Amino acid sequence: MNWRNRWTFWGLVIVVLALVSVPSVDWLTALRSYARFASGWEPAPLRPTHPSFTPREGPVSDEPLPKLEPSEFRLRAPRAKSVELVGDFNAWKPGLLKMTRSGANWSLVVPLLPGRHEYLFLVDGTPRVDPRAPTADGPMGRRVSVRTVQ
Repeated sequence: MNWRNRWTFWGLVIVVLALVSVPSVDWLTALRSYARFASGWEPAPLRPTHPSFTPREGPVSDEPLPKLEPSEFRLRAPRAKSVELVGDFNAWKPGLLKMTRSGANWSLVVPLLPGRHEYLFLVDGTPRVDPRAPTADGPMGRRVSVRTVQ
């Protein structure tokens, strides 16, 4: 083996060792910093909080707030995979009020304020009115079910 081949060989060995050692140095640095973090980590202490109240404008009345009334919603949908309830009481947002199944019937109890409420069932994502409730024109010209809470 002549001297030119030796220099090429040893140069290649040095380059390979440099390429291998640089990432390992980074790995060692990362492991050391993780060990320092893990050994000295403690959860932050819980601090007491003080609720803040925003002042009301005008006189404060002594009349009690309206009471929420539990309202049960039921639907018979034997082939449905999922049923949800949307209405003016949850800003018509799907995914918030999922109904539970009992055989072919779906049900859900929702506390509502006294008054008139419009709603729809979403049966597998398809809007459907309550067959046992009166209907009216709702948002976007769609027929919706109506429930009056006393």
